[in-house]
Amino acid sequence: MAASVSKYITDYGGDGHVIILLHGFLSSSKYWTRMQPFLSKAGYRVIAIDLLGFGHAPKPRDVRYGYEDHINYIDSSIQKLQIVQPFTLIGHSMGALIAARYSNLFPSKVSASILLHPPLYMTPHEAYTTLRKTNTLYLFLLNSRYRRLGWALVKTIVRTRIGKHSRYSRERSLRNVIEQAEIFTDLENSATNTLLIVGLRDRRAYLENVTNASLAKSVTVITEDVTHHSPVEEPALIQRRILDFIT
Repeated sequence: MAASVSKYITDYGGDGHVIILLHGFLSSSKYWTRMQPFLSKAGYRVIAIDLLGFGHAPKPRDVRYGYEDHINYIDSSIQKLQIVQPFTLIGHSMGALIAARYSNLFPSKVSASILLHPPLYMTPHEAYTTLRKTNTLYLFLLNSRYRRLGWALVKTIVRTRIGKHSRYSRERSLRNVIEQAEIFTDLENSATNTLLIVGLRDRRAYLENVTNASLAKSVTVITEDVTHHSPVEEPALIQRRILDFIT
């Protein structure tokens, strides 16, 4: 049974090696509910954390929601858990971007980093334009002067899939993390044993970009015939890839 260390940290218990899970943009720690049981059953202590500004985490208005803010919040959350031994850090989407940066800043704390479908953009311009070409609805939600009303409707209609967040955490995290397009710098400089999973049914640019990128020798890239949301749609498959990598 899960025990909440706080409203925004869920520790599923166990005495095994620690795995910490970071969800993606617009989501919450509940994103992992389908995959977590596989990892716990394999003997790991699994902990899921709500990112700053999402789920039940604090949602301050006076921060940039950039890498530094997210990293400081994650590190503070991990310190509350009093984890002594190095842990495996797993992130999905925006959570993968944060996991990669955290692993670079605190290599002694992270034994392995697993990045599930991070936004693999080469430049801020590519990130900005690609996101707005997704579809008309996405363009409206990102750029329209009426986007606050649009997001209110979206959160009402699909509230089970979109975690609680504020306008500040949504717009600033997008601008100051995802659209900064710094993932390849982190991957090039990584000293942490890292697994990067790219979905063949995710954005085509991700596979093209990673194929042409310069990555550190510590980074292993594998592709799977999955969408961006493989932890939800293919939890058993992703669990196998994780365990194959860390055991």
